[in-house]
Amino acid sequence: MRPEPEGEWVQGWPDRKRARLMPSKDAEGRTVFARTPLDQLEGLITPTDAFYIVTQLTPADPIHPDDYVFSITGLVDRPLELKLSDLQKLPTRTVRAVTECAGDDADWYRWQKGVGKKPSRILRPQVEQGGWNNMSNEGEKPTMEQILEAIPSSGVVSGGEWTGVSLHEVLKRAGVKPEATCVHIIGYDEGRPDPTPLYMSTGRMDIEYVDPGVINYDKALELSKALHEDTILAWAMNGEFLQHVHGAPLRMVVPGWSGNWWVKWIKEIQLLDYTPECYYQNQYFVLGDSPDDPNRKPCKQLGCKSIITYPVDEDSPLPKGEHAIRGLAWSGEGAITRVEVSVDDGKTWQDAHIEQHGDRWLWRRWMFLWEAKQPGKYVIKARATDENGRVQPQQPWNYQQKHFDGITPVDVEII
Repeated sequence: MRPEPEGEWVQGWPDRKRARLMPSKDAEGRTVFARTPLDQLEGLITPTDAFYIVTQLTPADPIHPDDYVFSITGLVDRPLELKLSDLQKLPTRTVRAVTECAGDDADWYRWQKGVGKKPSRILRPQVEQGGWNNMSNEGEKPTMEQILEAIPSSGVVSGGEWTGVSLHEVLKRAGVKPEATCVHIIGYDEGRPDPTPLYMSTGRMDIEYVDPGVINYDKALELSKALHEDTILAWAMNGEFLQHVHGAPLRMVVPGWSGNWWVKWIKEIQLLDYTPECYYQNQYFVLGDSPDDPNRKPCKQLGCKSIITYPVDEDSPLPKGEHAIRGLAWSGEGAITRVEVSVDDGKTWQDAHIEQHGDRWLWRRWMFLWEAKQPGKYVIKARATDENGRVQPQQPWNYQQKHFDGITPVDVEII
């Protein structure tokens, strides 16, 4: 068992050290990237102060909730301008769900191909100032080594509780016309997309960069997913109003789909009968065998995934005896129904205990009690199965290295 790190005395009790983000900030001091320290957390809900952050463009300026207005336009019977107070008069809905960046754990794709060191679940420091949003300004381009060092990919996943109103409740008030097939969601954040994330995700500097100019962050959500009752417009997170960095006053929650669909700082929602050319849907956050793959498709549903949070490589060596192997498992298509653990590099598998709950989009904690009787070196693995029968892994390698859900080994020595 990993020892308890010393922390402060909180309300008369010795507390363990609080988990905190390590933010990367842009030139104006705005946080644009931060990862969740999964190895330091317990429970199902990631504390807001430890919830990962990814911002693709310049974050929106803060808007006071009393001044906030967004519009619903396009193929609707009644175009609307709505305040936050208008939404709060509609039937509310709370959804607990995992949010995972499409690029989470991309380092494992590289490692599986023999590139770089084996990744760790323990977060290493990242660039504190001038993070990836500032790496390709005027002047020399960064090298690939500098990019990969500045932008580690692990820990870009969190579990949260979101409160708001189902998008379909709002669209019902506007009256969606029969010819509408797409919900175009536009955020207040804007800027010129930086090619650095593209270089990082592909591991190449020769990728053609399609420059769309200055744009607002936007996504084109297919109507069926937009009308799902768990797709919500959220104004609260983890029991309190949204923080600005997490999309306040209003953001999208799209359970099961990767975080790039969870548009923050919503400005406008348009109903369309076609799919617009969104940069972060057609050029970046895509799955394909190569940049020229004619069958490239947007990243949508997450795979089926489990990770081991204890032990990790750095906990080795361990003494003989009982060890509780622990981890988290989640899926983009619903509830996890099974987790299996192997302590012999996948030769044999045994079922782990899964902590049950009623939230199909939220990860499940699992545990396997291992009686390590013999000294030696062991490779521990875990694999998950979801309610649709999908067994980890689901997503093959792709050139942007998105949606990694492979089986990741832990190497330990028993002494």
